[in-house]
Amino acid sequence: MIGRQDVAVVEFPFETLTCNEISFAERDERYRLLHEWPEPTYRHPSGLRMIWKYADVREVLDAATPGLSNANSLDPLVGYARIVATPRAIPHFVRHLVPPPAKATANLTDDRLHKRVWNTMAGPSGHFTISPGDRPHRAAAMVEHFHDAVRDSGYRPGTHLDVTALSMTYAARTCGAAVGLPESDWPHVAAWSGAQSGLLGRVMRGRELADAVAALGWLFTVSGRAVREGRGSAATGFARRLRDAGLSHRIAVSAMANSLAAGVHTVSGSIQQGVQRLLTDPDRAWWDLLADPEGSGRVAAKILQLDPGLVAWKRHVKTPVVLRSGTRLPAGPVLVMFAAANRDPEAFPDCSDLQGTGKLPLTFGFGRHVCPGKSMATLAVEVFLRQLRELAPEAELVPEASRTTRRSDLLFSGADITITW
Repeated sequence: MIGRQDVAVVEFPFETLTCNEISFAERDERYRLLHEWPEPTYRHPSGLRMIWKYADVREVLDAATPGLSNANSLDPLVGYARIVATPRAIPHFVRHLVPPPAKATANLTDDRLHKRVWNTMAGPSGHFTISPGDRPHRAAAMVEHFHDAVRDSGYRPGTHLDVTALSMTYAARTCGAAVGLPESDWPHVAAWSGAQSGLLGRVMRGRELADAVAALGWLFTVSGRAVREGRGSAATGFARRLRDAGLSHRIAVSAMANSLAAGVHTVSGSIQQGVQRLLTDPDRAWWDLLADPEGSGRVAAKILQLDPGLVAWKRHVKTPVVLRSGTRLPAGPVLVMFAAANRDPEAFPDCSDLQGTGKLPLTFGFGRHVCPGKSMATLAVEVFLRQLRELAPEAELVPEASRTTRRSDLLFSGADITITW
């Protein structure tokens, strides 16, 4: 582990390890060292150029500067050529993903169409927009999903509770219900969403790559079925909203599939890492604040700043660019490390202080590409943490449950968390 005594070590803090493989304490230290790195960019062995300074991350996430593009945001890390060259993956690709999915949200470069899709999802009356008046109703539904997830887990008083599995079931239920996916598909949503997430941030080969393509294919196939059924429904669900906005079937399917994939892993990963941080504190200061409605909101917001389940995103530099800060980016793919930017001391003088001041955290993006599910994901994390604190106020981490080896992942991060009380 890199520690304070190792400041002189020249290895880049994230040269060989990703956030998904380390605890929150080691992640904190590596982020600290990252912001002491002498250069503002680093070419990672993956081929992605990493950036982490707040000003640079904000500008590149927005992708409004000439030369910057978001077109590669949902491209698999290994590239499409690797998928085509994997015999086991081809049948799944042909069955489920031909013609290829349309660009709909994160990777849509047509500004007018992007705005229409985004407004349908998160405009003033968008599907994922949560107004103050609607918040109690949405929160109550999430509380039900939490308790249903506990029931589905088979948990019995006096036994250990697998928070990692619980958070994924909860996130799948919450996101599946939000987009109008049939309840019978909810148990599979986490695995299907994990396939898309894994393809984006992990290097896969062989059977693992083929299995991920198959699961991704099912995510789009089931989303397509839900869109077809929802478009003809009298109820104003997600598919109906997309239809009323005049969006094509292919774009509607991609919008649904992408919302599921991003939502499940952002929500569940943030919960897992957040619980690890909250329960490691011997004073339980933030954990106990969850009993207070106002306090729980502050804690959830801080967790989403420090420990988001989605830690980075991709952009592409079409031609060499000089950012407003003076940072130079050569042409090629960029890994935008917004979880690191959320700790930049120039933007957040004391990022670990719950009452600390600072700029807007970049967990959900910035500008025209801000995540349309931001308010829903934030509420989902808050509700889960509050309900877990109510269910198990004296919870303790089970140390041996966190010793499993987690996979390298450049984009998504979580933790293996089991509690007892």
